Amino acid sequence: MEMKKIILSMLTLSTVAFSSCGGNDAETEKEVTETENVDVAKLSGTYHLAESSVVTWSAQSYKDTVPEHVGTVAISAGSIVVENDAIVGGEFSFDMASILESGEPNDYTVMLQNHLMDTSFFFVADFATSSFTITNVTDGVLTGNLEVLGISKEISFPIETTISAESIAAKANFDLNMLQFNLPYLVEQEALSEAEKLEATNPTVTFQLDISASKAAH
Repeated sequence: MEMKKIILSMLTLSTVAFSSCGGNDAETEKEVTETENVDVAKLSGTYHLAESSVVTWSAQSYKDTVPEHVGTVAISAGSIVVENDAIVGGEFSFDMASILESGEPNDYTVMLQNHLMDTSFFFVADFATSSFTITNVTDGVLTGNLEVLGISKEISFPIETTISAESIAAKANFDLNMLQFNLPYLVEQEALSEAEKLEATNPTVTFQLDISASKAAH
């Protein structure tokens, strides 16, 4: 009789233990399924550029192998639009009166700045700003429309971006032939003979971007 009680007790314990294990497995499976069904929220919104944002440019003559002039132009306003983790648009305005050569100002750099702002280059009195509108970013290549002197051209260049819920960081380095915007000085120099062009300004300018934007008020 005592042996029978012991056997019954062991069977009861085994049944309880088996039921308990089965319940835990079911709960675990339910939790995993619920976790898999949770959609990760995708990033969307408009990000505004920091007020101190600039574009760095470098230019040289045809004969030079390194840039003769390096300077900046300020981005007076800018925003980037993101939908579902991807950049889908954006607008930037450039203050052309801010174009200058880097380094301590001197007579030469002041002369150069005035030269860039007068009718030889950017007609700043009539065209105070230039603009850029993003149309798309695909496979790390940004495409948009750049307007200079009232002339709009589609351009594309590789870009590296990092997007978070609160900010965007973007870096790019690319060459752009400014002759397509009919800057008078460049058009005039392009008509020179090949020998004379060695001293002339190369219309291909290198631009560097290293900008950040945030959803916070700017």
